[in-house]
Amino acid sequence: MSARNGPSGRKGTTVQRTDRAAASVVAGIAAGAFTLSYEALRNVYLGVGGNEDLSPIYPLIAEGFVTVAVWVAYRLRDHGWKATAYPWTLAALFFAYSLWANALPDTVPGPVILGVPSVAVPLAVHLFTHLLKKRESVRVELVELVDLKEDDGQGDEEVLSDEPWPAWEAPAIQPPIFASSNEKPSAFTLTTDSSARIRSWGRQNGYEVKDTGRIPETVLKAYARAHGGELVSA
Repeated sequence: MSARNGPSGRKGTTVQRTDRAAASVVAGIAAGAFTLSYEALRNVYLGVGGNEDLSPIYPLIAEGFVTVAVWVAYRLRDHGWKATAYPWTLAALFFAYSLWANALPDTVPGPVILGVPSVAVPLAVHLFTHLLKKRESVRVELVELVDLKEDDGQGDEEVLSDEPWPAWEAPAIQPPIFASSNEKPSAFTLTTDSSARIRSWGRQNGYEVKDTGRIPETVLKAYARAHGGELVSA
C-alpha cells in the first residue's frame, strides 16, 4: 500500500481539505465584512458633502491602509518587535477609525472624515520606506558578515611584503624534453701538451695510467666526454 493511501496519506489529505475549508471561510468573512464596512464609510464620506463620483475610493483608503499595514508587519516579522511596532500601530489607528465610522457615524467630525485621505498619503509613503529600510539593513548586515568571514580567512593567503621588488630576470629557456639536437659535440684532439693533463685526470678518476707510453683509449674517451668533446684522433 502506498504512503498516499496509508494512514499518514489520508491524514495529510484531511488536513489539506481542512485548511482549504478554513481559508474559504476566512475569505468569505473578510469579503462580507469589507462590503458592509465599505458601504458605511462611503455613506460617512457622502454625509459631510464628499464628491459622489469619488466616493467609491474613500472606503478603499481606510480599509486598504489597514490591509497594507498588516502585510508590512508580516513581511518584517523576522526583524523583531521594533520593526513591526510601527506598521501594527498604523494598522490599529486606521482600524480604530473604520470601527468608529461604522459604529458611530454621526459622531465623527467632518474635518476628521475629510482629512483621512490627506493623512493616509504621507503615512503610506513612510510605511513603504520603513519596509525598504529594514530590509536593506538586513542586506547590509549580511554583506558585512560575509566580508568578516573573508577577512578571517586572510591568514591563509600570502602576505605581500613592502620591500622593493627584485630585478626581473627572464626565465631560462629549457629545451623540449623529447627534442632531438642536431648539434655535435666539439672535437677533442690528443696532443703532447695535453697528455700529462689527461694522465693526471685519469688517475684522479680511478683509471690505471702509466707515466709513459700510450694512454688507454677508454681513458681518452672518458676524458673527452667529461670535457664536452669527442675523441677524433689519438
